[in-house]
Amino acid sequence: PSAPSFIHFSELTTTSVNVSWGEPVFPNGILEGYRLIYEPCTPVDESSLACADCLHSPSSSGVSKTVTVDVKAGAPYWMKIKDLADGVTYNFRIRARTFTYGPEVEANITTGPGEGAPGPPGEPFISRYGTGLTIHWSNGDPGRAPITRYVIEARPSDEGLWDILIKDIPKEVTSYTFNMDLLKQGVSYDFRVIGVNDYGYGTPSAPSPSISAQKVAPFYEEWWFLVVVALVGLIFILLLVFILIIRGQSKKYAKKSDSGNNCSALTHGEMVRLDESRFPALELNNRRLSVKNSFCRKNGVYTRSPPRPSPGSLHYSDEDVSTKYNDLIPAESSSLTEKPSEISDSQ
Repeated sequence: PSAPSFIHFSELTTTSVNVSWGEPVFPNGILEGYRLIYEPCTPVDESSLACADCLHSPSSSGVSKTVTVDVKAGAPYWMKIKDLADGVTYNFRIRARTFTYGPEVEANITTGPGEGAPGPPGEPFISRYGTGLTIHWSNGDPGRAPITRYVIEARPSDEGLWDILIKDIPKEVTSYTFNMDLLKQGVSYDFRVIGVNDYGYGTPSAPSPSISAQKVAPFYEEWWFLVVVALVGLIFILLLVFILIIRGQSKKYAKKSDSGNNCSALTHGEMVRLDESRFPALELNNRRLSVKNSFCRKNGVYTRSPPRPSPGSLHYSDEDVSTKYNDLIPAESSSLTEKPSEISDSQ
């Protein structure tokens, strides 16, 4: 095949760059892939490469030898290169392959901010709330053109390879919140902020203190909160049962009281009706008794009730009873026959 139609660089920072390319004008067969090769244009002494963020010891970050990457057919025609050293010029070459490799296209690029790019923002600091992280920073030198946006880079603290995490952050803001789902759980990360203008990516800020991407469970997912909720629910249920029991007992007592009152009222009414029904008989007996007493007083038969003899002192016989009975009958008849004469004399 012929050489790829172009090679292009974008999103160039101090340690990374995006490389893209085009298909060959004359493939001369079925393309099976590409081969990308990059290396520093001048030898780089690894022992002289210090950490870009501190000077504690020499660092192995940055490529100082030739790197070859094979790209299969059908894959995107671009690649993010992240293991570059700051301020070093690299040579990139790429060629296509059918049954064999064709000629290559090449270009050079120097890492780091271009002339007129923004200066470093203020050192960022991080606050966290639940599963969110908020990065705060202050504005720096905008360079030769106004800042158009900000970029946040992140790297695992134990690897040292920076990569763009958030891009296209509005130029007006000086803080940004994102979810920790974008990071590997439990890994500690460093963050830095880069300003961007028409001249390209500026100098990155100093890295933030390392922070773990371990998610902090919200308080409502903590074990103690669940225990408290369970206890409160149990107390509420017991209180509700107690109230229902008291209410049931009250209703039961009220029903018993109502039934007792009805029974006493009915008993009293029956008693009243019974007294009323017996009143005429009692009145009749009283009238008879008063008539008899008045009759006895008029005839002088009884002035007072005789004493009642004891049963042991009395001796009865049939003759005595019959004699006394016969004696009483004429007396009663004579008294009864004399009454009309007395009534007529009185008249």
